[in-house]
Amino acid sequence: MRTPAWVVPILVVLFAALGVGGARLLAVPSVVKDFPASRATASRTTVLIVEGVKCVDTAERAAGQLQDVPGVVKFTAYASRNRVEVAFDPKVTDPSKIREALEGPVHDAASGEYLFGVFRVVEMDGLEITKP
Repeated sequence: MRTPAWVVPILVVLFAALGVGGARLLAVPSVVKDFPASRATASRTTVLIVEGVKCVDTAERAAGQLQDVPGVVKFTAYASRNRVEVAFDPKVTDPSKIREALEGPVHDAASGEYLFGVFRVVEMDGLEITKP
């Protein structure tokens, strides 16, 4: 039995739609970084939407921004969604300090320069942040 010619293009479109739809349902983290120096007994997680986090490299750079923030326990980035989740010890730090660290100047090791405006937090824990 021979398959009609119109079946193949329909199957291609169907599988492409399922692939795009499935990618929206199943989010896989781009970067997960644990900060072993911070051993919190109880942690809280803040969820941020960060402009500038758009691939694995930028997500790793954002994680590096939190390297020196005391109390940060874990960093998880979903670059395709600009979403960052940061677990922290609420006795040591808070979401505003995490936001400040992310939006701060970024040191570019290749050029030795500091870059400003690389990351901008546009939403924190479901609340939109307006531009100053």
